[in-house]
Amino acid sequence: MNQGDYTTGWSPIGQDGGGLTLEAVRAALRMTFGDTDDLALVSLRFCGKEGLLCYFTTLTSASFMMNYVIQPLAQASDDLAGEDATALLKEVRERCLSGLSSELSDQLHVLPMKLGRGYAALFAEGARDCLLVDVKELVTRSVEEPTSQNVIRGPKEGFTESAATNMSLIRRRIVTDKLRFERYEIGEKTRTEVYLAYIEEEADEEVLRQVREQVRSCRMVSLFDSGSLESLFRPRGYWLFPTVYNSERPDSVCSCLLDKRIAVIVGGSPFVLIVPAIFRDFFQSPEDHYQWFLVGLFARLLRYVAFLLSLVVPSLYVAITSYHQELIPTILLTSIAAQREGIPFPAVIEILLMEAAFEILREAGTRMPRLVGQAISIAGALVLGEAAVQAGIVSNINVIVVALTVISSYVAPVYTFGSNIRIFRYGLILLASFTGLYGVILGCAVLMIHLSRMETFGVPYMSPLSRMLGGKTP
Repeated sequence: MNQGDYTTGWSPIGQDGGGLTLEAVRAALRMTFGDTDDLALVSLRFCGKEGLLCYFTTLTSASFMMNYVIQPLAQASDDLAGEDATALLKEVRERCLSGLSSELSDQLHVLPMKLGRGYAALFAEGARDCLLVDVKELVTRSVEEPTSQNVIRGPKEGFTESAATNMSLIRRRIVTDKLRFERYEIGEKTRTEVYLAYIEEEADEEVLRQVREQVRSCRMVSLFDSGSLESLFRPRGYWLFPTVYNSERPDSVCSCLLDKRIAVIVGGSPFVLIVPAIFRDFFQSPEDHYQWFLVGLFARLLRYVAFLLSLVVPSLYVAITSYHQELIPTILLTSIAAQREGIPFPAVIEILLMEAAFEILREAGTRMPRLVGQAISIAGALVLGEAAVQAGIVSNINVIVVALTVISSYVAPVYTFGSNIRIFRYGLILLASFTGLYGVILGCAVLMIHLSRMETFGVPYMSPLSRMLGGKTP
């Protein structure tokens, strides 16, 4: 709301020094916000002066306004009355509303933003300023167990959509005077709160400078989830693997902060971003450190093996059955040949059909209501696989290969990492269908070159493996 938007009779500060009239204030607010039903304009009298209280009913409760704002103003003593209405607002702030966060402001152009943030504006007839009182009382989700990262052993608290709650969960775990939270606003329409969390004198200054610049230079119309910010922190170019780590678990984020990383907290999102992120982050879980180290080490190694299986098993099946049958033991080759007898499609079409079917089941299980999604996924996979084999469309060994691939792709603790593997897996399948094992080897070589070239904020993506080659580590 600019000063030029006000109606006749509205006297902005700095033009003639006169005070504001309540009728002009009411008309200007109606012109700015239109006929929205949740804008409350309450006329009241306090300390012998006529006043106007405006706020959004959807951002606070009627009982809160009555008990902490309206009643204290109505019961204010007339002894506070004076000729200067601005001085009166100062007295009201100190004596009647001292228990609430408030401020006097003559910057009237910020009034719409403040009202949208959950503030109430109190005007007095003839005053040049308005009193802004923080009255927001929003209903937020309580701290619950994370839904995207299951917790077997460890804290069962998860981040919520409240940025203040998320910061408190971090502050409770890292008790140091070096912990910092920097506030920014992103989104021309949403004005979403974004906080950078880091430990001063430990976080990399160059990385922190780059993150600040990218957040400050962000020009977005709206921001509803932290996922929309991930593109800001990706390096230039097309990269197959995610370079930003996200988590719902406070213990995981705190561990990264102590590891000299930077956390990005977005209001309205339960997922906190961590930068810089490297390859190993997506295979680690906080639970690895809550049990015997050999068990944790075995779990991490198992995740790496599962990653390789989900990546190359389908392409190896296509390459060996199509071009390199001599690599298969005779007994197994005979069994596979017997199963594939009567199958009308080559191995590559067979594997792509089953992959597509499982992708559809995966998406259906994700989008369906929680109570029926899992049942549909399991029943659909069993029925579809059995029916496809009985109909002679695919072989039993093909179903086993695809099932092993799909299960292995879910082993990564971060779901987004496992989903990105699928794109490269299809490329390997096509290469294997044309050139056999040579295509698989070529694709894996390209993948290793791709990973070795990746950097996030100047940190090699394959750290700490790059330490042996003299690279920088976070």
